[in-house]
Amino acid sequence: MTEIERIIQEIENVDLKCENAISVIQTIVSTKLKQLPIFISVLELGESLVRSRYLLDNEDYHRTIQDFSYNPNPANIIIGRANLEGQQIFYGSRYRVTSLAEVRFIYANREKESALYSLGRWDVKEKLQLATIITPELIRKYNTKELFGLADFIEQTEKETENDPELKGFIVLYKYLAHKYTEPIREGEAYKYKITAVFSNFIYSKLQIADGILFQSVQYPENYNVSLKKEVIDQQKVQLTFAVRQKYVRTVGLNYFEDESIQAKKIDYESSIVTW
Repeated sequence: MTEIERIIQEIENVDLKCENAISVIQTIVSTKLKQLPIFISVLELGESLVRSRYLLDNEDYHRTIQDFSYNPNPANIIIGRANLEGQQIFYGSRYRVTSLAEVRFIYANREKESALYSLGRWDVKEKLQLATIITPELIRKYNTKELFGLADFIEQTEKETENDPELKGFIVLYKYLAHKYTEPIREGEAYKYKITAVFSNFIYSKLQIADGILFQSVQYPENYNVSLKKEVIDQQKVQLTFAVRQKYVRTVGLNYFEDESIQAKKIDYESSIVTW
């Protein structure tokens, strides 16, 4: 067993249900890992991300920019795939269908005849560098064409590391992380996020050039999601430029169709108000 394999096994042996699991994983990661197994992807100016939010029964619209952004109240933030409890992180998806899948559209509405969602498009205003954790195998499997260049680079790197045990360990750890970031988490199993949440924060703190992390969507694996640091939003490196409220109505079983789509009239960054 190699050193990297021993580290992975040590992480896997941590009882994630224990209260001190996060601190144990943090210690392993911070003291035993010599390199970050990360590749960088770039989101260029003009590219966009989408974030969907469910409208509650007492809400007709989301009316502020913050409503479309990260949770402003740390006390209400539970642990997630790329955040610790109380940590403000912006989650976005590459496309609308992915963003709706990430809010578990069908599951959340399985007993409803109709549902209202707000969707916000966030356009890149300053080039974003993202730590990317996706394997070439998944990129090829789901035909994620805009990441083919990354897949080529990772595959070439893997070939070049065959005779270098240390770099080969780098790839082994990278693939382990990619598996963890795409692990399905069922309701009541949020404790399983502890490994990726710790690694995400390790990346945020150690890889200063990274604005966030890019990883494959679990709910819609054909596309990917990103988690952006809070300051990326605060510094307006991405901006909300389009907002829409959509109503979906059940047809047969768990099938829904888009019944209504209302576009916001104005998004005002001075007042932070979204006008409908």
